Amino acid sequence: MIDTHCHILPGIDDGAHNDEIAVAMAQAAVAAGTERLVCTPHHFNGIYDNPSVPVRQGLSALQQRLHDAEITLPLHLGAELHLVPELPSRVLDGSALTYNDRGRAALIELPKVAIPLGTETVLEQLLRQGVTPVIAHPERNLVLARDEQRLGEWVSWGCKAQLTAQSCSGEFGERLQWLCRRWIELGWIHVIASDAHRPVGRSPDTLRAGRAAVARWRGEAAAHLLTHDNPRCLLTGDDLSALPPLANPISLPRPHSWLKLLPWRRKH
Repeated sequence: MIDTHCHILPGIDDGAHNDEIAVAMAQAAVAAGTERLVCTPHHFNGIYDNPSVPVRQGLSALQQRLHDAEITLPLHLGAELHLVPELPSRVLDGSALTYNDRGRAALIELPKVAIPLGTETVLEQLLRQGVTPVIAHPERNLVLARDEQRLGEWVSWGCKAQLTAQSCSGEFGERLQWLCRRWIELGWIHVIASDAHRPVGRSPDTLRAGRAAVARWRGEAAAHLLTHDNPRCLLTGDDLSALPPLANPISLPRPHSWLKLLPWRRKH
């Protein structure tokens, strides 16, 4: 597997707090079968500011620590870019990192409970620049959960979508899992990633369970596409493939209690 969303760089956002936690996260990733990992610290979200230079420095330092600890896990540049009006220009000048610094695809984060005014304009600008927006955890955005056709429209433009593994496995609740399955059956999802922040709990090893859920729903080939082939394309700068939509995707249960779709309202 290749993990394309992980907050492993120590001390720069709400992920790993220090070197020891970062190394433990790397160990968890390797134990789960992750062969490569993209470092995606938050940027532009109003709390954390991580332009390309400190991210490069942090990645280089962590890669050396993993080498010293005899942990074989190649790290790649990236960022989780909060959707703001200046994002297209920051991607163009290189201060906002794209996947593997190739300028071909960028991980885009939306707020949890809203879609900001002008979102479509920013997405269209990125697409015109030749940069594919990869929407991070759309299942955890309340507006997209209510109005799924909006995500479908973005995908029809050329945007891609990345689900969180724990949403797929059911660890974030039954309703989120149902939504993930439906979108995968509709062919709207291109990547599954851990969005890991810790070595335990929100850990890199959750990618394994998320992959297993996709394999149950759509088979081993689909699981491999979403956790290996398409993630590899993000690193090489190649186009991502889409799963063919099923003729009869599952329907969402009615009536909805959409508040329960929020990730912090988990069913235990």
